Amino acid sequence: MKESKHKIKFNILAMSIGIVYLWFGALKFFPHLSPAEDLAVNTIDILDFGLIPSNVAIILLALWETGIGFLLVFNRFRLWALGLAIIHIVLTFTPMFFFPEQIFNKGPFGLTLLGQYIIKNIIIFSILIFLFIEGRGRVLFMRATGSPRNNRTGKRIVEFSWQAQRVTQSRLEIAAAQV
Repeated sequence: MKESKHKIKFNILAMSIGIVYLWFGALKFFPHLSPAEDLAVNTIDILDFGLIPSNVAIILLALWETGIGFLLVFNRFRLWALGLAIIHIVLTFTPMFFFPEQIFNKGPFGLTLLGQYIIKNIIIFSILIFLFIEGRGRVLFMRATGSPRNNRTGKRIVEFSWQAQRVTQSRLEIAAAQV
């Protein structure tokens, strides 16, 4: 019961972040619909040294964000999606260094709307780190099951099944005892 509650919480967090990624990524497919489009294009232009044309860069960013969103919402390749999302979210903070005049309006604590748009990513970053650490903590281990001997040959039959479970010392001892 406790494990299923944990899984439900984990899935709700991942799906919530996935919906945000889908929404914000989808906006970037339509020119001038995303409030952060110009900032994103200018930031990408600095990060890639102007190698990718801005109209292509914004589509690639839209694909990246919606791809992460789909993977998180539909629980596919979740650790990969979380890794890509962490890289993405870290890069969203770079405009604070490249374009401080667009992020801050009154000293270091007064934020423009774009600044607030970026600072809220601290929450998303924290959740992504939590989900990634929790996801990495779930390891696959083999557990031997089945009948001890085959009646005809006398050889031991062992079937291996993979289970994703949180590993604790007691579970490791139980799994080792069953093998």
